[in-house]
Amino acid sequence: MKKFFIISISLTACLIFAINLYINKKPKVEADSASTSVQIQNVVPSFTAGPAESTASTAVAPTNVGGSITFEGTATDTNGDQWKILVCKTSGVSGVACDGGPTDTWCTGSLVASGSESTCQYTTASGDGWSNAWFAYACDSVGCSTVSQGSGDSGTPFYTNHPPTFTSAADDSAKNPGQLVTWTTVSADTDTSATITLYVCKTNAFNGTSCTGGEWCHSTAAASNPTCGYTLPSVYPDANYSAYVFVKDNFNLQASGGSQGTDTTLAVSNVAPSVTAASIQVLDTDESGNLTLTTAEGETSGFKVKFTVVDNNSCENSASGDEISSAALNVFRSSVTSSGCDASGEYDTDKCYTSLSASWNPVCTQDAGSCSGTTDSDATWTCTFPLNYNADPTVNGTEYAADTWLATVKVTDDDSAQSSLTQASSGNEMDMFLSYDVTTASISYGALTPGGDSDEASTVMKARGNVGVDQQLSGTDMTSGENTIPVAQQKYNLTAAQGWASGTALSVTPTESELNVAKPKTGALTPTASTYWVLRVPASQKSGTYSGTNTITGLTGESANW
Repeated sequence: MKKFFIISISLTACLIFAINLYINKKPKVEADSASTSVQIQNVVPSFTAGPAESTASTAVAPTNVGGSITFEGTATDTNGDQWKILVCKTSGVSGVACDGGPTDTWCTGSLVASGSESTCQYTTASGDGWSNAWFAYACDSVGCSTVSQGSGDSGTPFYTNHPPTFTSAADDSAKNPGQLVTWTTVSADTDTSATITLYVCKTNAFNGTSCTGGEWCHSTAAASNPTCGYTLPSVYPDANYSAYVFVKDNFNLQASGGSQGTDTTLAVSNVAPSVTAASIQVLDTDESGNLTLTTAEGETSGFKVKFTVVDNNSCENSASGDEISSAALNVFRSSVTSSGCDASGEYDTDKCYTSLSASWNPVCTQDAGSCSGTTDSDATWTCTFPLNYNADPTVNGTEYAADTWLATVKVTDDDSAQSSLTQASSGNEMDMFLSYDVTTASISYGALTPGGDSDEASTVMKARGNVGVDQQLSGTDMTSGENTIPVAQQKYNLTAAQGWASGTALSVTPTESELNVAKPKTGALTPTASTYWVLRVPASQKSGTYSGTNTITGLTGESANW
């Protein structure tokens, strides 16, 4: 604006003529005053630096809603007046204000000295657009400069970044270990060129750029509705796991409200366990060699079946306990087959032991230290159990030499899911267990006369193991002082009432007798057989009380006679 100076001068002309007509006399001088005035017009300030955003708000570095933008500029005022920066939403001022009033104003600075910097600050709001033009003026108390919009990135417009909207989120669980879990969202961002990203966190902790307590997954940037997936490990405990969802834009501004920070709950399904057939071992009490019974007419304890359980929910559950809660066991002679020993009514101490029967109670436990934690699918188990003394032998020379003893196993997890009934790939042999008892402590022939035959006496042999029993007999002469009755005078028969003449003479040499005591079997656990004895006293035998010893030794009978 041009400056104009108006000068007004008022002159009063006085012509004073002083004629001093008098010779040798000085003249007299007198002075007068003239007033002056000028009107200096206001000159509005002008920018010498700026205007500008102190931190450039651009399309690649916008200002988040709630953030502040500071406008700055330096101006001089020719009149030396103070000045301030005024930033309007549209072009045009009225006096020293935006011509649309307060609703047309981004911000107004405070008066500063000419040549100083003036600033003002605007806090961005949700109602702002993505791109927001601004028009700046340098104003004194009278008027404002021409409009300026700055230049470059720090010039108009500024950009307001708005939070994404996040309406809903869900995952498609429950899923089994090893399967993909996918999270979907209904979410968007209205800002131009904005992209949004989904984060699914294991805890409710998200710092705007990452999950600080562990992450399930995060998406790639998308214009809307981002999704992400997580493939469960092949071994993972079944449980419900927290899964907190967060959406942010590409400027790390998080969604507000809606589903932000909600828990969609990732459900990992329970899967049934399995037993590895090749791992099932039927073991003796010392875990070595054939199965060996040791208790006559009773149970031998401490036999074992060992096996490996596989569970893709891990051998350790989410509560740090055992995933597998119990095991059921059947132990049987192989020709019985699995289907012949899988019901309580099939229990038979000769050939089938099943935990479905109340008569047999194996103790099954997970082996300590065999599970290394929730990433471990395998654990070994041991079932300890008794077998009865009559359990069928399977070694060579027995009725069932072609058989072995096998086991089938079924396990149940902590959610009551069961494995299939799994049979061992191979079995173990049952040894023969010879045990017997001669129930007669003595043979008394009574009082006889020389040349006479005694009444028939008997001895009883009882089988007490898992084989039939024969006997081996021998004896000594019967003596009374220096007098003897030869051992051969005693004869024995295997059936009653055969008399002395038909009997077999006893000898000092042990001699096998095919007594054929049956093998103890379910329903006939105390088989016995008798030997019948007759003594013929020689005709000229001296009187006296005679005694001797007969030795009866049990032998394993031929299996055909069991």
